[in-house]
Amino acid sequence: METKKKWADLSWEEKREERFQRWLSPPNVKFNSPEAEKLYQERVTRFIKAVKMEEPDRVPVMLPTGNLPAYHAGSDFRTVMYDNNELRRAWIKFMDDFGDMDTFTGPGRIPSGVISDALDTLTSRWPGHGLPMDASMQQFVEGEYMNADEYDRLMMDPADYNIRVTLPRTTGLFRSFSKLPSLRSLRGTAWVTALADPEIRKTFQTLIDLAEVHEKRQAVIGEVNDMAISRGYPSFRGGGPGAGAPFDHFADSLRGTQGIVMDMYRQPQKLHEAMEHWTEMMINTSIKNFPLSSSPICMMPLHKGDDTFMSDQQFETFYWPYLRKILMAMVEEGLVPMPFAEGRYTNRLKQIADTPRSSIVWYFDQTDMAEAKRVLGGVSCIVGNVPTSVVMTGTPEQVKELCRQLIETCAPGGGYILAGGASIDKGKIENLHAMMDAAKEYGIYK
Repeated sequence: METKKKWADLSWEEKREERFQRWLSPPNVKFNSPEAEKLYQERVTRFIKAVKMEEPDRVPVMLPTGNLPAYHAGSDFRTVMYDNNELRRAWIKFMDDFGDMDTFTGPGRIPSGVISDALDTLTSRWPGHGLPMDASMQQFVEGEYMNADEYDRLMMDPADYNIRVTLPRTTGLFRSFSKLPSLRSLRGTAWVTALADPEIRKTFQTLIDLAEVHEKRQAVIGEVNDMAISRGYPSFRGGGPGAGAPFDHFADSLRGTQGIVMDMYRQPQKLHEAMEHWTEMMINTSIKNFPLSSSPICMMPLHKGDDTFMSDQQFETFYWPYLRKILMAMVEEGLVPMPFAEGRYTNRLKQIADTPRSSIVWYFDQTDMAEAKRVLGGVSCIVGNVPTSVVMTGTPEQVKELCRQLIETCAPGGGYILAGGASIDKGKIENLHAMMDAAKEYGIYK
């Protein structure tokens, strides 16, 4: 009798196949009907074949749904942030009204307004909190939240630095944590002493109170996600280990654009040391032995690597080596990284082609897709990139025509997923129908 191999003994392709099978046959799912289950498996198979750079029955589609369900239901972004019932109603209505989709993402990315208010984060703005009440999305607030001379302190004890330095600087609720002693000294009665401080105690009590708010919110999100799967709509994007580009980790969340540019010139070796440290930490604590999940596709937004931010040489020096290590570590665990190349990556194509065949899915925003097909056509599945502006403001005929052009350019030979350049907040549901119609009319493989 053949003994089943241990996970560590499997090749990355074998590990990926295990994850694909979990995606195809998710446990504890009760489909609404045999037809729903059949459609679910057909849709997942369509995506799997595209990832493997094979030809499925037709080009799969990842609709740029974004926050549109809220507005389609006559609601708005702020309302669904604060009202769980409205959140549930809007996303269910969108499913009811749209019908046939290859995949559907629930409302998990819509933050809780109650929790956001209580946290008082300085790194985000949302309707009623730094943005007009009718704003249709959140905005990230970049800043220099780590000083230039703090790299060594961060690397010495990342957890301590995050809790006692980063959180107090970026989140109002956690200002009291700046008074905590070193985490290494917090043992036994030291915790009691720390909690004797009324501000620290208030922070912990607020967190305890927010836990119930979070549970209720997650229950609604889970209900919508379960309903989508039960109707035959798979989730294309899995949870993933939360690893992105190491350069972006420092540029986005800690040093800010101005700070990171100065570091590239004034202390490049320290930046390299910190990125290497963070890379190894993420690989060993988050990526290795990442558990099986509903989908192995891991969305990874990339921010500072586009053509307009740094030169090719800087990309090759500061960005790609560390990102590639993260990608390859994920691949080794059978995961399927899907870096979302925000902005334009046309100049980067020759560099990012250095990966095993069919191991990565590249999602492009404004990159030249004909060039992406030419360079990556034998290497990676590519996704994109109907312009967001056209999806939001154009006519269905315009959207369908752009989809036709993309399909004719990118689909031959397989390895292509039709998608928007980015998610939308407002727009016409008819334009999303036009994307599905284009795939069914022009994307059939013979």
